[in-house]
Amino acid sequence: MADMEKIRKMINEELANWDLPSIGVGIVKDGEVVLAEGFGMANIEKNLASNPDALYQIGSCSKAFTAAACAKLVDMGKLEWDKPIHNYMPWVEFKDTFTTMNVTVRDLLCHRTGLPRHDAYWINGPQSRYECVYNLRNMTPAWSFRSHWCYQNTCFVLAGMLVETLSGKSWEDFVQEEIFNPLGMTRSFFYVDDIANDGNASVGYGRVMPTDLTGWKRVDFLKSDREDKAAGVGAPYGPAGSIVSTVNDMLKWVQFNLNNGKVGEEQVISEENMKELHKPQMLMSAALLVPFPEEDMYSYGMGWFTEMFRGHLRVQHGGNINGYSALVTMVPDQNLGIVTLVNFDNGFMTYGASYQITDEFLGVEDGDWNNRWREIVKQVFASAPEQMKMLRGEKIEGTSPSHDLDAFTGTFRNATYGDVVIGKDENGLTFTYNKASSPMEHFHYDTFTITDVHHLLSGMNVLFKTDKAGTVNELDIGITLEPTLPDEAFIRIKEEA
Repeated sequence: MADMEKIRKMINEELANWDLPSIGVGIVKDGEVVLAEGFGMANIEKNLASNPDALYQIGSCSKAFTAAACAKLVDMGKLEWDKPIHNYMPWVEFKDTFTTMNVTVRDLLCHRTGLPRHDAYWINGPQSRYECVYNLRNMTPAWSFRSHWCYQNTCFVLAGMLVETLSGKSWEDFVQEEIFNPLGMTRSFFYVDDIANDGNASVGYGRVMPTDLTGWKRVDFLKSDREDKAAGVGAPYGPAGSIVSTVNDMLKWVQFNLNNGKVGEEQVISEENMKELHKPQMLMSAALLVPFPEEDMYSYGMGWFTEMFRGHLRVQHGGNINGYSALVTMVPDQNLGIVTLVNFDNGFMTYGASYQITDEFLGVEDGDWNNRWREIVKQVFASAPEQMKMLRGEKIEGTSPSHDLDAFTGTFRNATYGDVVIGKDENGLTFTYNKASSPMEHFHYDTFTITDVHHLLSGMNVLFKTDKAGTVNELDIGITLEPTLPDEAFIRIKEEA
């Protein structure tokens, strides 16, 4: 057994080294909870110390619950892993007919539809869950179907809607009844209302400047509230990342997975289908974040990443959402599970601590994981300006726009991403997308840069184009962040439209 006092000492020291407000850590080994504690402050303003029942958002760790909900439907005989979605939801379409007619729930859950992330449209966007899924028909694929792995949130939203279609219940109600309740996860919820109104809840924080490594500020929740549910749509992105939970509840979830779907004597989900979730389904060409020499065989199961770590299969998934980071890790042959929850944007101590704890149980001393992860984060932040410069290209000095600034204002629309509104104030052009606005700075010719460092599209260039009559009628922007695809075109719409 690992030295738990050594682990506690490491967590306390690294919390200060990472300059984070709090972390909740849970460890289950051989069916026994050996650590379930909070470290630091869950809510600084209220002087609330972190604890194992404090609420944290878990972001994309929610995806494994959606995958488990699908496994439950397979057990019920309502769903087949490899039967095309078209048979269950005929209205769902992708941009190419072959994908539409052949895509299965397995394809959705292991990210092999050929679509890149296409995330910007739904982050603080106005779409309902149905509209998110309907939008799949507009999204340009970057690769052919089943040829390439790429993380894709909207496909998990579709998987959640499939759960709704086949069960006759909302995704939230089905997960509550079929997973939370049997597991005794009484402190797990789906809406920011639950965390905002709870007396034992963490508060999300982030850096004052995105590229700084010190300083905190409060971070607003990503919208997922009961107003959505009242409107019959639920949190639009819910099945991809809306769950709120605690260390204690997540340890029940980890133990359930390590037990292959069993709680006590009850087989809640069949062992066969739980193993389908955990086994490699799609090879990845590289690690999602950072390749380490101790890792190999990067793959994705269904709602879980799988790889070899020091010769052991590791099944894990991280989550990042406004003001929160999470990581769930399992090493099945060691019967070991680890949960780390942080109330901080991109709080990579989740990885540093989880890797270090794994090493402690494997009896390895030379990992130095927190320092290694911290150095990587520093390098990423330091290289961000240069990376953005490469995306923008070289600026040509001494140029001017081809029109007066008023000619560039108006509303421009894209089928996938919706509307961009270009306005003008005393300082120049402004860029508004999904209600978030930023000043724009002239770059060269008819290209302008989005300058607000906190805007979702900060640092990106916007190229305006004219029609044959010389009217500014289009703007192009690399909103997909996928270099294999051309910039997305937004076409000016008439005001009366």
